[in-house]
Amino acid sequence: MATSSKHISDISCYDRKIYGQLIEIDFPRGFEWPRHMKAAREIQKIVDDIKPDVINVHFSAAMFTLALAKKDNWPACVAMIHGLAFPILKGWRKLAIGSAEKWAARKMDAVILLNEIDKKALSRSLEPDKIFVLQSFGLGCNLDRFDMENMSQDRNILFHRRLGVKKDDFVFIFVGRQVHFKGFDKLIRAFLQLYGIHKNMKLILVGAKDNIHSTGLTANEEDRMKKCPGIINVGWKENVNDYLQVAQVNVFPSEREGMPVNLMESLAMGIPVITTDSRGCNEVVDHKRNGLILKKNTVEELVSAMLRLYEDPQLLKALSETALNGRARFDRDLFIQEMIHIFSSFRTESKGEA
Repeated sequence: MATSSKHISDISCYDRKIYGQLIEIDFPRGFEWPRHMKAAREIQKIVDDIKPDVINVHFSAAMFTLALAKKDNWPACVAMIHGLAFPILKGWRKLAIGSAEKWAARKMDAVILLNEIDKKALSRSLEPDKIFVLQSFGLGCNLDRFDMENMSQDRNILFHRRLGVKKDDFVFIFVGRQVHFKGFDKLIRAFLQLYGIHKNMKLILVGAKDNIHSTGLTANEEDRMKKCPGIINVGWKENVNDYLQVAQVNVFPSEREGMPVNLMESLAMGIPVITTDSRGCNEVVDHKRNGLILKKNTVEELVSAMLRLYEDPQLLKALSETALNGRARFDRDLFIQEMIHIFSSFRTESKGEA
């Protein structure tokens, strides 16, 4: 596994054991030519030394780096794109980033996508037989970990106390990077409006700012967020399930996703979702069945949806029950088996057996 072990927000929160060899490479996230070239040279050395059967790269920026490094005699290079950038960009950025993503994709032996929208966008530039769309829901989630039945009562009480959440509080949660394209600014504006009227509302923020993307909030709004007693900002956490168990609703008004894992984790625990009619989000959430989908994604619409679930416990219960009934489709084992099949097919082809 070649990657940077440095967190995108310069913090350390991961304590899981790494099974295998970790090789440090500083992959650039943006279009930084010198860093791309340096990382490409490091990849070439790794491939020459290890001689892998298959090379799998994640995210389009890293795919661009791999495309720069790739040699004719290399094994199959398989890129997994968690969400193409160019289909949802505008202006010169759409043209520039789109050209880079399409060029890099053509250098790959296969590109794995998480949704049909990205397939439609990329199929105009890439042979259809090189594109795979996962039949599973992206990476899925660990159903054993995100299971309310596996959460002990003692741990539930512990986290309610730790977060200062009382029995009569109604808790919303946001899980992800605190950036504008994930709707973070809209959510904060909506919650500040609601909290002015309903003091028993709480909002848990699991995640942190991103060094290269804005929150979308003004300095005054940032200050109001920090001073609001109803907003509990816990930062990046590995144990997301402990925070989800405290919440009634997951609010994620994101406009740019591939296949959002946090929504699957939430629904697997029976926690309804408010999200947007955007790529990935509208594939995980069924409107009025396991959550609510915003059509316009405005602050006003978000306030209305949050207030609706706050005021209608019967609807909230019905959405929760439907979410639990459909949790099996998010099983991460489905993703793992599908990836093993894809990797095995390329390994077989390299040996001349297919």
